[in-house]
Amino acid sequence: MNVDMDTIVKKPEAAPVLGASGIVFVNGSANQLPNLPRVLRRVVGKVELRGSMAEVRDSNSSELVAVNFDSLTAKERDGLIRDFAFGPGRPTLLLLSEGHARDYLSRLFANHTLTNMLVVNNRNVDICDFLVTIRKILKQDIFGLEKYFVWGTKTHRLLLTSSTQRGDVLDTIEAYCHDLNIPRRLRNLVVSVADEFVTNALYNAPVDEQGGPRHASLPRTEEVTLAEGEVIEVKLCCDGWRFGIATSDPFGTLTPELLLDYLAKCFTKEDYQPDESKGGAGLGFYHIFESLSHFIVNIAPGKRTELIGLLDVSGSYRTFAQAGKSFNLFTGE
Repeated sequence: MNVDMDTIVKKPEAAPVLGASGIVFVNGSANQLPNLPRVLRRVVGKVELRGSMAEVRDSNSSELVAVNFDSLTAKERDGLIRDFAFGPGRPTLLLLSEGHARDYLSRLFANHTLTNMLVVNNRNVDICDFLVTIRKILKQDIFGLEKYFVWGTKTHRLLLTSSTQRGDVLDTIEAYCHDLNIPRRLRNLVVSVADEFVTNALYNAPVDEQGGPRHASLPRTEEVTLAEGEVIEVKLCCDGWRFGIATSDPFGTLTPELLLDYLAKCFTKEDYQPDESKGGAGLGFYHIFESLSHFIVNIAPGKRTELIGLLDVSGSYRTFAQAGKSFNLFTGE
């Protein structure tokens, strides 16, 4: 196989001046995330600070509500699930949590409440991921693995149009990780996520002229080839601290509702195993979620779907396994 690998150098982005109409930050603990209001003000200007979810109901002009989930009472957490269901006219909800949200994930996903969650480690949130998330929510510029890495970090690009190329692509990714001295268990996670990303793009994403699934019912061992002009793009990036992988398909058939419903079903029972039979989900979005430090899904309906995975490779597998998870789901044009 002739793999097309280009080296792409990021261009610097303009300084963030978002001018949002309203940002609310809810934090019931003065000891947690104390510097976040200052960061928010620097990025978006005006920020409304609230000490409880009850105060948020009076803020009708907000585009975004960022919530320290760990500072909420059990009653407030239940109310959040009820009041912030995903839908038109509702502000976007961004949860910040050091793992306490996990017991609520099935309900948060099932009610379409959870589209943005960033992990908090040692009472701090990663400022880079936080600012990228804020920009994407407010500016609707959602696509691109490069957004999650500092300027100058090299991104490598692979293109494929057939399932016969999948093995070579995975071998290339594995070799790339090996050359970076990524620990074996973390390297295995990268390759397994890459396999699922590529498989989804080849089998689940393509549709026919009537909008029906083209390959979804086929066994994943059956060869498929995309039509002329249809290309799946794979990007790889690493800055020594974390590894990034992204796949982009030209179909945009994954819907936010389907993804959230799928995750809700998986988190209802943690030993849930997706159907791997004919037309099944393979590794599944649940396993992708669990295999990454940060899982990002960008969707332009009917045009493009981009799956991004970020994995902390700065420490051991044990360090990764003990850390929390971040998740973002963005819809744009």
